[in-house]
Amino acid sequence: MGAKLPLRISSMVLLLFALGHTAGFLSFQPTEPEAVGVLESMRRVPFDFGGPTRHWIDLFTGFGLAISVAGFVSTVIAWRLSSATASEASLARTIAWLLCAIQIANVILSLRYFGPVQAAFSVACAALLAWGALRFNTPPD
Repeated sequence: MGAKLPLRISSMVLLLFALGHTAGFLSFQPTEPEAVGVLESMRRVPFDFGGPTRHWIDLFTGFGLAISVAGFVSTVIAWRLSSATASEASLARTIAWLLCAIQIANVILSLRYFGPVQAAFSVACAALLAWGALRFNTPPD
């Protein structure tokens, strides 16, 4: 078996992760009074951001959506890597390892800043991407 199966599975897990992140991020509404107060302050407090005036909620939203975009792009890249030809194998393997490294970094960040569910998704993605990268040395499916 070649790299196709693990990379296709990783693409699906990355898609679920990106969808979950996006849905959770866009629908999150704190219920604790202190958290509601923080969110309201993020909406109220303006600051100069290299020219335009922004609020902290703008940065929070922009970074959250940027993570969603990166997740969806990773999904497409993993799917495309799963169809790499023999002449593309070396480059595809390198890209798969880079995507794997991103997910390993996300494991650490998730454990520090988010939680075990996010870390588990990143572990699964990293393992599948590593499996796919290693399989580029074997005959195709």
